[in-house]
Amino acid sequence: MTSERSRKDLALEHFRRLNAGDVDGLLELYADDVVFEDPVGGDRGAGRASLRAHFAEYVAANLHEDPGEPVAGQDGAHVVVPVSAVMDYQPKGPAFAERGWLVPPAAPEGRRLERHSMVMLRMDATGLIRELKAFWGRSDLTVTS
Repeated sequence: MTSERSRKDLALEHFRRLNAGDVDGLLELYADDVVFEDPVGGDRGAGRASLRAHFAEYVAANLHEDPGEPVAGQDGAHVVVPVSAVMDYQPKGPAFAERGWLVPPAAPEGRRLERHSMVMLRMDATGLIRELKAFWGRSDLTVTS
């Protein structure tokens, strides 16, 4: 069991490394057999190699996530964080539009996506992240200029 403070700090470190584009450093926070779902209800992924590809796509989209205050679960394992994010429309936007998650803009060049979500992380007893789930729906994703 990890302390609430250490879980909250680990969650914030996740966002710091992601915003810095440090995919290798970010993966150091995760267990080898990590499972993830972003968004919940979308495709599930497993393992660091799959997670690396997932994070690399977001880094390529110039993602910046602004985390709110983490909230710890009483179970010694979970943290939930509200997140506001912005990223370039390319390369993720067309795939989101194809899935019906947003209406594609007539002129995508220079456009950005804004997303509001809740990110749930589950840590193991060693302090590594074993599970990531991002909760967001169609109404949480918008195209901006």
